[in-house]
Amino acid sequence: MSELLQDPFVQSSVLPLLVGLILVGVLHLLRRSLAAAGIAAGFLVVFVLVIGLPALPPPSSMGKLFWASALGLLLGVGADAAGLRGRIASAVLAVWLAASLLWIALPALDSVAAGVTVLVLLGTAAWVAFARGSEKIESPTAPAASLLALALAVGGTALIGSSASIAQMALALAASAGGFLLWNWPVERHGWGLSGRVATGIALLLAAVLALFTQTQAAVLLLALPALLAGRVRRVIPQGDGLIGRAASSAAVTVVAVLPALVAIGAAYALTGGEASPY
Repeated sequence: MSELLQDPFVQSSVLPLLVGLILVGVLHLLRRSLAAAGIAAGFLVVFVLVIGLPALPPPSSMGKLFWASALGLLLGVGADAAGLRGRIASAVLAVWLAASLLWIALPALDSVAAGVTVLVLLGTAAWVAFARGSEKIESPTAPAASLLALALAVGGTALIGSSASIAQMALALAASAGGFLLWNWPVERHGWGLSGRVATGIALLLAAVLALFTQTQAAVLLLALPALLAGRVRRVIPQGDGLIGRAASSAAVTVVAVLPALVAIGAAYALTGGEASPY
């Protein structure tokens, strides 16, 4: 069993999927509004199992990623438990995400390119914080599909660029999001809340580490940003009648959201000259 858990494929797919499924289910039993917190919680559990618990204060960007994500999870759980919504919740998310991005990026801010990268990430963070918060009724499928797509894009790009630890953690986040999506298919059971939006923020933090601290062609991640429009896409996809119709429309939204991620991964592969990663 221990050898199986050491397998990189298991660590970045099967393990986080199972952990995510379990945590989403347990948190749902404790309080329905906390179910989405299982995504970030699953990511942190897998991080500790695969990489280990980082030191505090953290000496590395990945350590900062872990502790920033842990703080975000606590904020999300607190806000969802208190029923915090609207502009206040969006402001809390924006402050946490901007501070986390700057904390991670500060050692790498030594060039114009790095500054532009941080500005793009901050702009995307503002979209995640305030565009999501403007939706009065937030279906969980579309934002979870957006998270799945972004994490896949980061993980696939990192894998091609031979950034093994980032690839594993990004794919683990995608698998954890997949566990949440499975709980909400064919029938949507849970809300998204601030905890879910924190998980999307974690994908941005992973993108920041990839773009600022590796030689990977991270600019291709811009091609994955249309995945954030999955909520808008859902409005134009027919919802269908009955269980089968709703299940089909949810699956369609997920597929549409993932397409930009596949484009980004394909672009990253093409820029390497078609060379496979040693991982």
